[in-house]
Amino acid sequence: MPDPIDQALEKLLAYPETGSGGDLFVVDVMKKVQAERRRRRLILALFGGIGALFGLAGAVMLSGSISHVFTELLPNRLLFQLPLFAAGAVAFYVWAMNDDLPLGT
Repeated sequence: MPDPIDQALEKLLAYPETGSGGDLFVVDVMKKVQAERRRRRLILALFGGIGALFGLAGAVMLSGSISHVFTELLPNRLLFQLPLFAAGAVAFYVWAMNDDLPLGT
């Protein structure tokens, strides 16, 4: 008497018949892939937004002391603020575009 587990395994591993069922299988797999992509994008956007909010909250908490350094302690404020804003713009670009800047040739 054949083992039912072996029969079930052979049925699962058997090459399916080609026909109209093959197209439905491909369409179903592609729908699942697209659903997983949407889920991944949603998760990345959600946690990226939460991270951005925490970064913004930290920047707001430090803004008083940082603005004191740039306004009171340093005589030429613009000279030190431009690199700060440029670094912030580059960080925002990399985060928003989800791109890596080339480090070399």
